[in-house]
Amino acid sequence: MPNSRIKISYAAPTNFLASDQWIQIRTALDQHLPLKMLNWKTTDGTVRTIQELEVDFVSLESLKEESSSQIPSSLLDRPLMNMYFFACEDNETYRLTFKKMVKDWQTSISTKRNQEWLVVLVVRPDARTTGTSRIFAMRAPVLDKVKADINIDKKKDRCVELAWPVAADDITAWTEFISKLKEGITSSFESAVAARQEEIAKSESQQQVPGWNFCTYFILKESLATSFEGIGLLEEALQHYQELEASFFQALREKNLPWFGNVGGTAPGDDSRSLLDILQKPYRELILNNTITLFDFRIYLFACQMILLAKQERLLDVITQSQYFIISFARSLRENERSFTTFFLESWIYSASLNIIEQCDEAYAQFTSLHKSSSFIVQYSAKRGELVQLSRNQLDKIGIHLGFLPNKPPFSLSWHTSEEKVTPRFANGETVNSKITREELVSTLRNQNSFDSLYVSTTQRAIEYYVEGKRRKFALKLHGDLAALDHCRSQLQTAHQTFASLPAHYSSSKHKWPPLEAFMLARALDSHTRLGIGKDNAWLDSAVAFLGLCSQADDHPNIIAEGAILPEEVVITPTQRKEYIVSLLEEVRTVANGSDREIHKTNHSSFSMAPTTGIARLAGDRDGSFLDITVTNLLPCDIKLDRLEIELSGEDEQPFTFVGSESLCASGENHITFFCSDTHAGTFHITSGSVWLSKIRFEWVYNSAEGLSPQSPHVSTPLSGQYPLRLPSTQQQLVRIPPDKDALNMRLALPRSIQWDSDPTVMLEVHTGRNVLQDVIIHITSPVGVKFKMEAAELLQDSLGSSSSTSFSADSNQISLRNLKTQQAISFSVPHSAPPAGGVLLANISASYQVIDIVSATAQPRRNYRALRKISTAVPLQVSVMDSFRGETLLSKFTVSATTHLQVRILDTKLEGGTGLRISSPLKTSRQAPVIVTPQRQAHFVYQLTSENARYDEERETLYLHVLYRTLREEIEARLEREISQVFKGRYESGEKVKSKLIEQLAADASWVQLYMHTQELVLDPPSLGKNDGELEEGMGEVIQRLKTPLTDSDDAASERVQRLVIPVDLPFLHILCAVQIHLNADLDSIYAGQPVPIRVEIATSFHWGSIATTKKVEYSMRYVVQEMVTDWLVSGHKRGDFVATDDSTHSVELTVVPLHHGELALPMVVISALSAAKGSDGQNQELPSIETYHVHAAQRILVLPRGGRTTFVVGMGGDM
Repeated sequence: MPNSRIKISYAAPTNFLASDQWIQIRTALDQHLPLKMLNWKTTDGTVRTIQELEVDFVSLESLKEESSSQIPSSLLDRPLMNMYFFACEDNETYRLTFKKMVKDWQTSISTKRNQEWLVVLVVRPDARTTGTSRIFAMRAPVLDKVKADINIDKKKDRCVELAWPVAADDITAWTEFISKLKEGITSSFESAVAARQEEIAKSESQQQVPGWNFCTYFILKESLATSFEGIGLLEEALQHYQELEASFFQALREKNLPWFGNVGGTAPGDDSRSLLDILQKPYRELILNNTITLFDFRIYLFACQMILLAKQERLLDVITQSQYFIISFARSLRENERSFTTFFLESWIYSASLNIIEQCDEAYAQFTSLHKSSSFIVQYSAKRGELVQLSRNQLDKIGIHLGFLPNKPPFSLSWHTSEEKVTPRFANGETVNSKITREELVSTLRNQNSFDSLYVSTTQRAIEYYVEGKRRKFALKLHGDLAALDHCRSQLQTAHQTFASLPAHYSSSKHKWPPLEAFMLARALDSHTRLGIGKDNAWLDSAVAFLGLCSQADDHPNIIAEGAILPEEVVITPTQRKEYIVSLLEEVRTVANGSDREIHKTNHSSFSMAPTTGIARLAGDRDGSFLDITVTNLLPCDIKLDRLEIELSGEDEQPFTFVGSESLCASGENHITFFCSDTHAGTFHITSGSVWLSKIRFEWVYNSAEGLSPQSPHVSTPLSGQYPLRLPSTQQQLVRIPPDKDALNMRLALPRSIQWDSDPTVMLEVHTGRNVLQDVIIHITSPVGVKFKMEAAELLQDSLGSSSSTSFSADSNQISLRNLKTQQAISFSVPHSAPPAGGVLLANISASYQVIDIVSATAQPRRNYRALRKISTAVPLQVSVMDSFRGETLLSKFTVSATTHLQVRILDTKLEGGTGLRISSPLKTSRQAPVIVTPQRQAHFVYQLTSENARYDEERETLYLHVLYRTLREEIEARLEREISQVFKGRYESGEKVKSKLIEQLAADASWVQLYMHTQELVLDPPSLGKNDGELEEGMGEVIQRLKTPLTDSDDAASERVQRLVIPVDLPFLHILCAVQIHLNADLDSIYAGQPVPIRVEIATSFHWGSIATTKKVEYSMRYVVQEMVTDWLVSGHKRGDFVATDDSTHSVELTVVPLHHGELALPMVVISALSAAKGSDGQNQELPSIETYHVHAAQRILVLPRGGRTTFVVGMGGDM
């Protein structure tokens, strides 16, 4: 082992070394050791910190003189620091006594290479100084003289003063001394390392020179590594050993190893020695003598590295690299296996693995800091388990060779390479001549019981480590090995229990291991048969799981090659494998027939199901559709399936089923047609598929949320015996069912007339299509919490048409219709609760209906209808109103604006309601086009309401504004559907393709919008169809031509999409209407700026729009204020005053106004307000009345002329004035 302590020599005068003072100083100095936190700088400038450094103080006289040995030694074998102590108080004593001593010591030390030195002057402090100042008092002249004499190199100060006995009590007295001591040690070590590195580099450069010796080079470089290790720089030491290993491997590759003896491994005990004990052989001497073997050299070099890792508490690295070394070195040794004794490699691997664990456990017990890390404990236990399993594998090899174990899985799996697979050498009683020294292995060579005992204990030890290291899958495998051993020893009951319990662990997605699961299942079935136990559900589970693995045998050929997929007595040939599976299937069917319940297996890998094309076919003559499914039988034989189903789901997440009849599925792909009698249309995804084998249901769950990769999709199975199931890509899992226009259909829409002050309502339209229906039972629900009031459903007027046999009924849960004919359409309204925020109502429509066969007049099985409908409950319009009173007339201006991005065509508006009102609006000419409302453009509609009689506050009435509108989107959709249906009669698919192309064209180019908004002509460029189809292109051209015809109000297709919005509008109420009129008492043609103009202000009041029902005369106290327009007029007179207002009365005020400038000026405005409630109203209303004022002269302008006059100016023309 390298020296882990550095040496420091000391010298002093003889009388000083014999004094008590030196003994005290030496004792105090030991208290400051070991040295801490030394900084060492590498050649590349990196600073390494030495946390702690042990020091040995030795007398200079006790050291031997440096020898001229050619054997490199550690840099720590010689002192890194030399110190000289002496005590002196005055210059004269120093000059006469100590100067020569110091100089002689300096001269002797200077001859030593790479060693620093330090002179320590011991002084007594000044008795007058106290505290910290005593430590280093004023520098004595003696110290200056010493420095002048010995500091030859002015850059380094090699003299320090130590105050004594102050330093005995004050730790700070040592600060400078310790600092210079550290500095000298690191400086000396740096120079020594640099010198040794030069020697190493010189040796490396001479590798090609004859006579160069790798062993000598190794000792030289190792001396530097041991020096780093001794001083505590473990990383640097490890790096040098790694460089030595790299140099060795390079020489090994070049086969340039004349310095080593034979391979080695033949010495007694080589098979069982500890791998990390470098003292068990004189490895260094063997290297120096060039007699070391490759076996010993590899072990020594590896052990040195692992010891350094262990000193750094890197036990995980030690155990990991040890396992790799054992496996790789054993592979190299196997090339020379004939030179070893029998079972040498097995014994060496076995011993090395267990010895590594033992030595690491000893180190782990010392490293208490690792005990707190749970993650370390888990990883460390797992690595120990791997090493114990490696040693157990050697028992497999020994047992097979001795005939104690069969040369079959799982025991034969311990051979790592095909070269290791050999014929057992001693299975027939041959003599075993082995010189292995591992005691427990020696005892097993001829004693099977000892072998079994060691095999079980070693395996259980590995299991314990794996369990502690959370390697559950590996622990389970070893349990299977123990069960296989029980099976070999004919302990069938124990083996069967273990084999039957293990497959479930291997099949979980976290611990999936198909080859081992197959082996366990095969052994479970075999032991079950040998025990003669009756075949029950447990056997059935194992057999079905085993069939799943049989279907995947091609993906795991090693299973069959090693005999793990079938019981060991079955010969593994394709024919016999097929026969075995056929017989196993028959047994499975027989046992399943006797079961009293259905047995459910999820995601079994023997079969797979996928849509063939992804597009369903309509039945044509009846409601329903066909779907072609590819059922793949992955077993090598035909299988009779009693029933097949595939389940689809749409946006509403409500599943429906396609059913296939009994089928004989051949091995490989089988194309089977499934049928669904329910009515569905749209795109759906497959949620599950099922097939029945007797009472066994195999189900596959397709979860689209898992995000399966289209390239290699897999679904993990939760049951035993399952491989990842290969499924088609996620695109192929989608199925599109085309709409059947002749099938039963239900559509949910907003009613044609929407009234804002009534409960929200939807309209349900039922179309029977081709069917004669005996009855239909309809349910409507909403996933967003909207409650449909089914009991309040009402049949819309004229919905039944001429059919008198059809009946309609509704209750709180459903709507029922009976006796419906073909091609009959029935509509009814269904009230519902408030829709959700956002304006989109989701509704699930489900119906059960029974069709009457027209030919036989018999009822067919009930069918189901299901659809998810989205309805936009947001009205695309909003209306605001502004009212203006003028005597007995009310002018109401309605502003219609868009609430969405859609363009809306306003076809008509109408205001209705009110008693005693005459409502009129501007005349609409025939040339006037309907108004288009967009988010940027509003529409205005004005109505004049004339009331012949007074309106009383008790007679509040509501008017209704009817707005007839249609969105341009609905209008265009209706036109497209009409034109396409007329052009492509009976060619639904072609019409749908043209429709989709035209819609894409409309969305891609918006240039048609403006023209259509003004002329209702839809002008489009023919889109490309992607292939030459003359008939389709001709039909599209005709459709585009027909769309250019302007839309008329009588167009049936457009009129179907017209909506009516009924908006309640309260008739406005006003207590007092004031009309202000200003009369000018002057000639309007001769009004000049600055001229006073007399005026009369008349205020007429009317209670026509807000009369109070009373027998008394009603009057109000009012106040007027004439607003003074300081930039236009000056007003003189009673600009503010009070008056009493009565119905149909007039109040007049005389004022004078002065125009301030010329031009056209507006007359001043008058503000009128109420001062009190109505008088004479019998206390019915004590609130202030509502007032509106309008100026009769609001549009009048007065022309003010500029004032005339003459002004004389005198202009100087030059000359004397």
